Amino acid sequence: MQTMRIKKIVKFYNETTPEEKCRLLYMMAKDIEVPVKYEDGIHCLELDSEVPVCMNGIMFQINTENFLDENNN
Repeated sequence: MQTMRIKKIVKFYNETTPEEKCRLLYMMAKDIEVPVKYEDGIHCLELDSEVPVCMNGIMFQINTENFLDENNN
């Protein structure tokens, strides 16, 4: 059973465009967090609510909730 699911995932990966993969990541954004090291320890950041993921050239750019927060730049 597990092997069949993995085969479906591999098939999806091989047969979709980067834009379709980006859309899938966008749909999964609420389930993703990114650990970031700060002086006071590790903070797990959720993805940005407006633009959690986008294409940056041929790469997927993941934007955290404080990506555009001026206090963290």
